[in-house]
Amino acid sequence: MTKKITPDPPVVRKALSTADRETYLRKVPNSPLGKAESNPPGTPQLLDTLAFTSPKAVIPEDPCKPTLFAIQPGINAQDALTYVSRLLETAELNGDEISLHTNPVERALFWGMLHSVEVARAVVDALLEGSSSSNPASPS
Repeated sequence: MTKKITPDPPVVRKALSTADRETYLRKVPNSPLGKAESNPPGTPQLLDTLAFTSPKAVIPEDPCKPTLFAIQPGINAQDALTYVSRLLETAELNGDEISLHTNPVERALFWGMLHSVEVARAVVDALLEGSSSSNPASPS
């Protein structure tokens, strides 16, 4: 049996026609064409469908002992995600400072972790921005 040295070439896809592209862009919520179509009134937004927070210890040691730090019950998703975004921003800023004082091997590992924090923050911020753009009455 012989081994193949080179992989198969990628599958060639035909280019989308202008009509197909416009149809696709209408389905994408952040595209300029997609903004013309809005959800019917009364349709719940993503953040409205999420439940409120439940109480949870930040560092659970013993379930019978009270904890100093805990997530409070009844916080809505918008406020919780805003707080998470601020925490991730702080982690990014601290990480940038710490990375200056590490050796090259540690810096590469640390950069990978910091990139994960940046991506997580981007996802949270995109959710918040998407929620505020689709629901202009909500405070941001």
